Amino acid sequence: MAALMSTRWQWAIDLGRVVVYALAFVGFTAIILEVVSLYRPIKWCPTEGCSIQGSLEAISSSLATIFALAAVIIAMQALRVQRNAAEAELRAYMFIDRAEYDSTTDTIEIALRNCGSTPALNLEIVLDLQLVEDRDKDLEASINCLYPFGAIGPDKYQTLDWPEVCSKRRAELDHLHKQTKHICVVGWISYDDIFGARHQLRVQTALTSDGKQFRKKLDIVRLVNRSLAIKVVVGP
Repeated sequence: MAALMSTRWQWAIDLGRVVVYALAFVGFTAIILEVVSLYRPIKWCPTEGCSIQGSLEAISSSLATIFALAAVIIAMQALRVQRNAAEAELRAYMFIDRAEYDSTTDTIEIALRNCGSTPALNLEIVLDLQLVEDRDKDLEASINCLYPFGAIGPDKYQTLDWPEVCSKRRAELDHLHKQTKHICVVGWISYDDIFGARHQLRVQTALTSDGKQFRKKLDIVRLVNRSLAIKVVVGP
């Protein structure tokens, strides 16, 4: 609603500017013609009955056409902004809904959720489990860790798990409990919305220890949602 009101006000401001500029141009032109006519006959108006008033009427008619075109352009821009706002409100939005460690099964579980009002299409999920020393470093996932999916509907979930997370790293447990090393899940989720634009959610989580055991919830180190391609809209 706020975006719609902002669009209406911007439309009114733009139209007001066009009208003010056009009226100023008409007034300036009229003054110039009056000044010129005082000192020299108007050679460019040889026909009978031609006058400064008639010239101003012709100019006003031309400017009226310009006003109409300007109004159409402004209306098209307003419609485009409204449509973009509607698409932004309705499109798919992927986020991490849950990232947890289950100590009974030694499993990390990450649940992805589409928080938007329309499906997320052509999903490509690349998430990699890594053992690192710096959990805050911008980590890169291997493209070999690709989980292809078709679509996730609005307000739907997709869960991914990594079993035997710590049992496979017994040699590193002391370092993990001292927090000199960390288990991270890192990668991205790419998806299309129904309006033809592609988006990407960059993910980085960290499993940390309190010194004796691992916490249930993974820390969200990085969660960035961005657009990869912007659709070019032609017309209103």
